[in-house]
Amino acid sequence: MTRTSGLVFLLLAAQIPADLFSFTASQTLTSTGKEFIVVFPENIAYYHPSSPENKIWITALHNDTVITISPPPAEGSYQNLKAGETKSFKMTQELGKLDFNNYVNSAPFEVFSISDKTINITSSKDVVVQAISIKKRSVQSALVIPADKLSMKYFLPPVPEIEGTTDQGVLVVNVTERGPFRLIIINPSKDTVKVAIKGGDEISGDIKSGKVAQIWVTNTLTFQFVEADKPVAVFFSHPCATQFECTCGLLHAMLPPAKNRTMKFPVPPVLAEQASILLSDQHFRGYESFKSYSAVVQSAGTAILYQPSLLLTLIPEEEFGSCFVVPFIENKKNFLIIVVHKEHKDGIHVGKFPLNNADWQELKGTDYVSTNLSTSSPNTFVWHNSSTMAVYFVGNENNTWFGNPAPVVSVTPGKEAHSVLNS
Repeated sequence: MTRTSGLVFLLLAAQIPADLFSFTASQTLTSTGKEFIVVFPENIAYYHPSSPENKIWITALHNDTVITISPPPAEGSYQNLKAGETKSFKMTQELGKLDFNNYVNSAPFEVFSISDKTINITSSKDVVVQAISIKKRSVQSALVIPADKLSMKYFLPPVPEIEGTTDQGVLVVNVTERGPFRLIIINPSKDTVKVAIKGGDEISGDIKSGKVAQIWVTNTLTFQFVEADKPVAVFFSHPCATQFECTCGLLHAMLPPAKNRTMKFPVPPVLAEQASILLSDQHFRGYESFKSYSAVVQSAGTAILYQPSLLLTLIPEEEFGSCFVVPFIENKKNFLIIVVHKEHKDGIHVGKFPLNNADWQELKGTDYVSTNLSTSSPNTFVWHNSSTMAVYFVGNENNTWFGNPAPVVSVTPGKEAHSVLNS
């Protein structure tokens, strides 16, 4: 089923609940903000002859939204967007190999490689931001968390077992498909941030304002979490993990801010084949295979789905939303995946159209169902008029997956919070 929507999306003022804490918490669960910092990870290899196609998508939620991007893209530094408009910008910045020239007396797994290849986005009104990196058949996308919703602590997922990349015990740092995974830590603050990677082992260092640090990680080290004295963004990445038929490609996922409570993460069945779930919290860092009889995992920290070509940060029940925006990549197969309580299938809209005749699949061992829809619109809003749900943006090319959690525009269901009009 394909839904195409050209629309203007307007957020109307929501009545502030009596419980101010609940209101504040709900605001932090959205992906909207006015300041963002973006990096593009090394894709395949810095020495690969093909140039990457790196793009930023920005979706405005209000008319007369003025965007500033630094350094400026080819389209220009200043842009004026209307409500519901998504615009993409081509960027040339990309992180390269880890540089340890200034640390000749240190082991490479114990120091940060620092770069200034960051992109700053500021907006006069709330927007959502996503990033996409394409090099040949290696494609990955990422949701960008606004600077004011970043955290000072993140749990580290375990390194997945990947035949040809991590399974033979010997890492070859100068051959990307045999090299280690890496953490990418970004400092959006105006001040230097002190960062420590903690657990049984500990590594610490400073990251100056607007800089990004990379560091290699393996499962032989007992790191459990990243902790900083100011909010940072953290990504888990590998430039060219082995996939199939002697190919490799980028794996890349944002890490969500640490939570210290046990949560349930429903797993979309369409992505479950050959999948394992990377789990991490204050005391545990490991993975488990997907169980067909129970499409849910529990963690007091982070849950990331891994299958060859894809790292997908899973959405816990407590962070379901009511309205999402889903992007579109030209010349790729684009899908959106919806996970919702089986009693709340009615009330879902894709653009201005109610979702009818969907092919729902049961998430065994749960009260949830899931469906996936093809998309062909530059931006598609998915919203529920009475409940909350999880929505993912995913794509497929040559049997390899890419994708990320769809940006949450609102967590308050109901027609009174949304107005969908033809544009």
